Amino acid sequence: MTEEDPVEEIEEEKEVKPREKARSTPKKKKAAPKAKKGIPEAPAVPEKLVHKKIKVNFWRTRLHDEELGVHQQLKYQAKTRWFSRNFDIEGIIEIDDKKNSIIAFNKDQWEESPLEEKRLVCRFFTVMEESMEAMPKGGNFKGGVELSVAHSLIQSYEIKHTAPVFFFQIPGNINLVKLVRGWRLIGSRWSFPLLPEQKEDEFQMVVAKGVVGPGRNYKIHIGKKLIARIDGHPIQKEFIIEIYDEDYAKDKTFERYMILFGCACNFMDGAMKLIKRLYKKMKSTGSSTYKPPKQELDLFRNPRMMRR
Repeated sequence: MTEEDPVEEIEEEKEVKPREKARSTPKKKKAAPKAKKGIPEAPAVPEKLVHKKIKVNFWRTRLHDEELGVHQQLKYQAKTRWFSRNFDIEGIIEIDDKKNSIIAFNKDQWEESPLEEKRLVCRFFTVMEESMEAMPKGGNFKGGVELSVAHSLIQSYEIKHTAPVFFFQIPGNINLVKLVRGWRLIGSRWSFPLLPEQKEDEFQMVVAKGVVGPGRNYKIHIGKKLIARIDGHPIQKEFIIEIYDEDYAKDKTFERYMILFGCACNFMDGAMKLIKRLYKKMKSTGSSTYKPPKQELDLFRNPRMMRR
């Protein structure tokens, strides 16, 4: 997805477990047996409300010293080509209160470049363990999110509102999934698809409805069912993700997409300002001075023509 998109790497996983049937056609549940006369019904066992808790933390000063600096970044570069030379380690991800991954993105290019040269590529990698081995464990690419300015201008022109578009990418999945800002009368609305991965999977749409108030807070729905929630703390640059559905909590693809959504939340304000300024210039003329770089144009390529 960037100028150095590497060949996919094999993840270091001991055993591939079968995916939970979160996206398959739900089966009808058997009705509970009725209580016999004179025998009281057993009290219902309350289900666990939060089946998985994820913390996406961009508050750099809280990181340990060994996770920062040029030396640590060079170790990740040596382990995987997905860690670009212009990346800075800027955060951590915790899953169920256990440190799981580090977050890195092209900080200087995003924050210091002129308006029409800004690009955002953010990725997360498993924490690299300290060891005496030449190639320590960890440091594997787990997912990335990229802002597409060209697609954002198209979406903004379509709905007549500023609408950034982010692309999700995870290893082992050839699809690029779009996180799109839609139109909503009150509050914000974002959506992305869950594409079928297995024969019995259904095509599903995940909708994030913004909660009115300060911060980036969203309720995540599939249809009318609330399956997750994001609680954003903009001052701390921290985003708490709670998954309420047990099957989706075990779905690794959905988990990584939610992590990438949490990463995107940290950049949404900046993306809105960037796209708003560019869209304002083309609103009446339909033309823009923005020149998409090759990395952006590649997102428009026809895969059928690429096979020839």
